[in-house]
Amino acid sequence: MSLNEKILQADLCVVGGGIAGTYAAITAARLGLKTVLIHERPIFGGNASGEIRMWICGAQQRLYKEAGLQEEFEIVNYYFNPAKNHYLNDALLYRAVEREKNLTALLNCTCFAADMQSGDTQPADTQNAKIQSVTAYQMTTQTLYRVQAKYFADCSGDSILAPLTGAHYMYGREAAEEYGEHTERPHAVRDRKTMGNSLLIQARDVGHKVQFTAPDFAEKVSVQKLKEKGVSLEKTSENFWYIELGGNVDTIAEAETLNRRLLALCLGVWDTIKNSGEFNAENFDLEFLGFLPAKRESRRMKGDYVLTANDILSSGNFADTVAYGGWGLDDHNPDGFDGKESNYNQVVHNVYGIPYRCLYSENIGNLFFAGRNISATHLATSSARVMGTCGCIGQAVGAAAFVANRYGLLPRAAGKHIGEIQQLLLMRDCYLPRVDRKVSSLCKKALLTVTGNGSGATDAELLRDGFDRNTETVQTGVKLKNGAATIYEFETPQKINGIKIVFDSDFLRETVGTNDSCEKFHSTRCNILQNSPVLRVPQTLAKSFIVTGETAAGDTVTIFETSRNLKRNVLLPLDDKAENAYKKIALTVRENYGRTNETNVFTFEIY
Repeated sequence: MSLNEKILQADLCVVGGGIAGTYAAITAARLGLKTVLIHERPIFGGNASGEIRMWICGAQQRLYKEAGLQEEFEIVNYYFNPAKNHYLNDALLYRAVEREKNLTALLNCTCFAADMQSGDTQPADTQNAKIQSVTAYQMTTQTLYRVQAKYFADCSGDSILAPLTGAHYMYGREAAEEYGEHTERPHAVRDRKTMGNSLLIQARDVGHKVQFTAPDFAEKVSVQKLKEKGVSLEKTSENFWYIELGGNVDTIAEAETLNRRLLALCLGVWDTIKNSGEFNAENFDLEFLGFLPAKRESRRMKGDYVLTANDILSSGNFADTVAYGGWGLDDHNPDGFDGKESNYNQVVHNVYGIPYRCLYSENIGNLFFAGRNISATHLATSSARVMGTCGCIGQAVGAAAFVANRYGLLPRAAGKHIGEIQQLLLMRDCYLPRVDRKVSSLCKKALLTVTGNGSGATDAELLRDGFDRNTETVQTGVKLKNGAATIYEFETPQKINGIKIVFDSDFLRETVGTNDSCEKFHSTRCNILQNSPVLRVPQTLAKSFIVTGETAAGDTVTIFETSRNLKRNVLLPLDDKAENAYKKIALTVRENYGRTNETNVFTFEIY
């Protein structure tokens, strides 16, 4: 009896369903690409999933928090998952993938082979080598899937397509001289050390004493060692990320050996916390013990450009910026928990651009990549690896694949249309440093008025200035009186293809129901305390609104209406029909989640 075998055809095949891969697949599917997402786990999210529970970090400059899909899913989580249940968070991401009609997801599916197109023996600089298909095994159905696609995106973290296709990659730490990365603690010589893996443990305050007896394979951990790490179960920031090993060995080849020791170490850490009497842990239970490690670094693909620490510290000003980061240089000691040397940290004061040239292979013509495996030095990766940044990169790859497919180009050649890629991302609420979003001429020419006595009557032009958020240099947004209409009027009836509205979702998270920084800025929690807050949708967000149009005949029609809006960035596509010709388009916000009289709106544009 043979295994089941199935062949799937796609425009884009994404390998790896962490945050980067999931966002790449969703973006491509929403743009119309037939997309297949292969993921070896039963749930999406990678390091952010309930299997691992590393929270999503990104730009530390709060006004520059990641929007796009990251903000979309965070708002949904506030509504459906106010207690921050990890498994419900997983379910919501699963729902988001399943509802995309152009996206086929293959869970529990391991990619293990790649077929290259015949004649792929050309020199590397020609990029003539291309992937024809990848093969993956789904253990639950005992099915072999062969996915044939025009484009492939390696979002696997470990860059599984590198050894399978011959794609060039990097591993380990570069010597400072190689890229001129002369930081406060430079690496003198090249080596194969990386940042290590972590198994997470999480604690729950149950309100009564709980005993713990460690199994006999638990590793002994001293009180002094843990006090050096600064254990405090009452702190919401305590997610035990420092139970880390493996940077001084091959984190792929030695994965199982590392996992066994990490498990013993986790149980030993908890034993000391519970039974030493030094950490006020009597009422805490071990709520979660990880068996799948969070990995920070392994193979990094080689693209046409290698992002460096110098780029990050100088704000990464690139003409082909398609994503951004803002996490500091956060280079973990390869010795991890065993090490005596501290991690290297350097603050990144400004967000930095990430160029498109870092997101496709220098020698495999139809291969993209997104996540912690982009083309970057070890030190640059110590910043760009965090999942908020990886999500932005994933969206960039999804948009780039769409543009490449539109013109029938390989990824490198698609860079000629970088402006189109950038505008696609900006329309989908992906912030790009120093790249302005274009506003349609139709929108600029129309007469814009605000009815009622709202303060927005005097500054309505900010609704079509191309800026969708406040920054240190830009203050935009208009407070519209609830119930008042904001109206575009045209000299002659116009066909409208789309409408863009951007509401205020409170990037500073001042209205979500807590002042705790970790609670405000992380979509999941690590310690569950008895007084852990129940959160709420940002109160600044519009809850109920309607968009109407006045036809050439003078009839008023409802274009869109909702009483439960959960989006900051609202894109309304309109059918391309002759009857969609309007003299006026109007937006009326009826209510926000805070039930105040005015609702802040950043953008209202028509196309």
